[in-house]
Amino acid sequence: MVKRIALSAVVLVTAVLAYTLTQPETVTIIDGTNRIEHETRATSVFEVLEETGITVEDADYVTPALSAELSAERMIYIERANTVSLQIGYGQTETIETRERTVRDVLLRYGVTVRDGDDVYPDVRTPVTSGMTIRYQPVLAVNLIVEDEAKTLNTMAKTVEQVLREAGISVSERDTIAPALSTTLREGMTITVNTSRDVVQYENRLIPFEIVKEDDDTLEIGQTEVAQVGVPGLERTRYAVTVENGTITNRTETSVETLQTVRPQIIKIGTKPVPEPAEEATPVPTESESPFREEAEIKIEETPLPEDVLDFSAAKQLLVEATAYTNNPEDTITFDGRVLTRSGYDVTDTILYEGMRIIAVDPSIIPLGTRVYVEGFGMAIALDTGSAIKGNIIDILMDTKEEAVTFGRKPLTIWVIPKQEEKEGSEDA
Repeated sequence: MVKRIALSAVVLVTAVLAYTLTQPETVTIIDGTNRIEHETRATSVFEVLEETGITVEDADYVTPALSAELSAERMIYIERANTVSLQIGYGQTETIETRERTVRDVLLRYGVTVRDGDDVYPDVRTPVTSGMTIRYQPVLAVNLIVEDEAKTLNTMAKTVEQVLREAGISVSERDTIAPALSTTLREGMTITVNTSRDVVQYENRLIPFEIVKEDDDTLEIGQTEVAQVGVPGLERTRYAVTVENGTITNRTETSVETLQTVRPQIIKIGTKPVPEPAEEATPVPTESESPFREEAEIKIEETPLPEDVLDFSAAKQLLVEATAYTNNPEDTITFDGRVLTRSGYDVTDTILYEGMRIIAVDPSIIPLGTRVYVEGFGMAIALDTGSAIKGNIIDILMDTKEEAVTFGRKPLTIWVIPKQEEKEGSEDA
C-alpha cells in the first residue's frame, strides 16, 4: 500500500514538473476580420478556443479541425457562415447559412451560372454579409409563333400573358393561345398565337364617263372643241373582312357610297363648210411654228385627243406626294417670252389642256400624255417633267404663286388611266 502511494506521488510530481517546465506559446486566431493573439500551453484547437471563449457553430469552418492538434505555425482560421435570404427565379425565398465570399460564389454553390441578361441583386461582385437578400432571375429564351411567323425572345416575364404583353402582341377572345395565358414560362417554351380579326376595308373605284359628240355649225369641218371636260365618277365600297392569321378568309360587301358623280365629256364637232383657200402666199412662220416649241426637251409619242377612249377598268391607283408650281415667266421662260412645259405645250396664259389640269410627272412612272384622275382636282394630264419629280411625285400647275405656296406638299391618291387601245396593244403583245 505504501509503494502505491509513493508511485502515485512520483507520477503527480512528474506531471506537475512537466507542466511547469512547458513554456506557453503564442497562437494566432483569425476569426473573420478579427485577429486574436493568445498565450497558451494547450496543444489542440478545441482547447485553445475553449480557453479564449470563442464559440463556433456547425456551419462555421475551422482550420485545422476542432479535434486536431495545433499546427507548427500555431494558426487557427475561423470562417463564419453568414445568414442570407436567397430567391432563385420565382421560387420561395430560402434562408441559408453560407461561407461564400461573394454573391457570385453563393449562386455557383447552388448550381447557378450567371449569364448576360440575367437579373441579379445585388451585383455578383458584392461581398456577402449576414442578413443580406440575394435575388436571381434568369433570362428565358422562348419561341413565339404569331400568325405563323416565328421568332425567339429573351425575357424575364413570368407568364405567357406577360411575355406577349412585353412583345407588344395584343390578343382578343377570338384568338387561340397555346399554352394558356396563365402558364408559367420555362426555358425553351414555344408559344403559339393564332389570330382572328374582323376589320373594315374601303375600296375606291372610278366610274368611266361617257364621251358625247355634238355637231356645231360655228366650227369648221375638221375642227373640234371640248365643251365640257368629262369627270369620272368615284365610288367607295365598304367591305366587312375576316382575317385569320393575317390572311383574308372572308370579304363581304356591305355598302357603296358615291363620292363623285359622273359628268360626260362633251365634244363639239365642226359642221361649217371650209371656205375655198385663197391664192397661196409665201408662208410666214407663226407662233405655232416657232423653233422654241420645236425644241421641246421631251416629246409626246402620241398627241392626246379629247375623243380618246379611256380604259377606266385598267386604271392604276397610286399614292403620291403632290407639290405645286406656277407658270410664272420668271421661273420658266423661252427666248421668245413664252412659258413651255418640257413636252413643248404653251402654258403662258393657261394651266389647262383641253380643260384638264396640267401636272408634271416622272415619265418612267407616268408616261407623258397620260390622263390622270387626281384626288380633289379631278381630271389632269401629264404634260411636264421636273428635275425634282422622281418616283411617285407629281407637281400640279397652279394659277398663282400664292396658291402653290398654300398647297405646299401633301399625299394624294391618283388614278393613272390608260387609253383603250394601249391596253389592247399590251394584251396583243
